[in-house]
Amino acid sequence: MKIFLSALESVVGGTLYPDGSKLVLPVYMVEKGIKFKWNLLSYYYIQQKKSLTLAEFIRDNSKEVMIDSGAHSFQKGKKVDWDKYTDEYAEFIKKFDRPNVAGYFEMDVDNVLGYQKVLELRKKLEAVSNKIIPVWHKNRGIDEFKKMCHDYSGKIVAITGFKNEDITDEQYLMFLKYAKSCNCKVHCLGMTRKAILDKVPFDYVDSSSWKQHSVFGNVGKRKVTKGFSSNRYTRAEPFLLNYKLAMQDQEYYYKKWRKVCRD
Repeated sequence: MKIFLSALESVVGGTLYPDGSKLVLPVYMVEKGIKFKWNLLSYYYIQQKKSLTLAEFIRDNSKEVMIDSGAHSFQKGKKVDWDKYTDEYAEFIKKFDRPNVAGYFEMDVDNVLGYQKVLELRKKLEAVSNKIIPVWHKNRGIDEFKKMCHDYSGKIVAITGFKNEDITDEQYLMFLKYAKSCNCKVHCLGMTRKAILDKVPFDYVDSSSWKQHSVFGNVGKRKVTKGFSSNRYTRAEPFLLNYKLAMQDQEYYYKKWRKVCRD
């Protein structure tokens, strides 16, 4: 099992180096000696910055990366030209791809556009890459999950890990077993619950909890001191320390399930 840590492409706002230059979190981490394992980046945030530089830096300093389409970041009352966004995402994929990019998640916006439109957008992405990862949602039905697993045999398929949204906790193992019977690898999106990770050997999961701990001034379960968190030269330290703690989880679950996942 590989835990892909997400949200690394964000910059720690207002944090500066002593010389006054802006601190870019991934660069700072590498300077501090961190060797990235697996990271999940969002195209939504990459394209907002109008630059590939930071994403390329993370890619080039990671063992593997995955790219989320970022489609769900739009779904709060914003009007979106979905075809244009998908076309731009496809162009990004063509420029960004390297052997260590494990996959690119599709535009799984069934609840906005309907499944048939999602399939249409998927074709646009698959025209430029064979690494597109379909994401099953329960509105598609169990038969469509089975069809997806057969159609993507030998590739990665995805399900969601949000509690009781698409799949109940008791059902994950059944979904995983069926996908494995079709020779698929499975990514469970947003799955960080250790009670599940200890029992269900997903091939891939992702987590942004390391970032959330940092935002709220915690290192793990420990609250940092007010002086420590308010010092603009050390404000990046909780992010650094929480990322290191998350890397311990990466190592633990990779070793725990390595033989089962055949990594």
